[in-house]
Amino acid sequence: MRKFFYVLAALSIFSSGCSVAKEEQPVKEQELAYRAYDFSFKTVNGKVMKLSDFKGKVVLVQFFGTFCPPCRAEMPFLEEVSKKYRGKVVVIGLSVDYMGEDPSLLKEFVEKMGVSYPVGVSDEKTWNNYAGRITQNDGIPQTYIIDRSGNVRYYEVGFTPQYESLFLSAIEKLLKE
Repeated sequence: MRKFFYVLAALSIFSSGCSVAKEEQPVKEQELAYRAYDFSFKTVNGKVMKLSDFKGKVVLVQFFGTFCPPCRAEMPFLEEVSKKYRGKVVVIGLSVDYMGEDPSLLKEFVEKMGVSYPVGVSDEKTWNNYAGRITQNDGIPQTYIIDRSGNVRYYEVGFTPQYESLFLSAIEKLLKE
């Protein structure tokens, strides 16, 4: 499975790559809130978590690849969000380059990146229920902001520092609802 995903990832990088966003691309608000797929995952520390465990909180989910420069560039910002909004906003990182593998393989990468928010491995069903169903785009990073009721309200493919203020605005808006 891992070899298959590496081939898929290489083709994805060649064809669309890690998405480097353009400044004029806004964070997209769903016209009708889309019910978030309730996934579960095992963190790099072995804890099993489920999206629905965080009902009542705003959740930011990043699908990333360890090989992806924009994904790595987004992580320090996500770490800041996790610390700034602790108790109100939950950040979750899901690796797409270790699908089907033990999430402990990511532990060294997570430590090197200085990430303290929950990180695990996405499975195909979760990936397909977000990237396939919502964006129909295989570029990474893909970032989804889920409201306190469990609805996807914002998403973006790619990352540039200009997105930071847009993500913060989205989070602030959802916290006021």
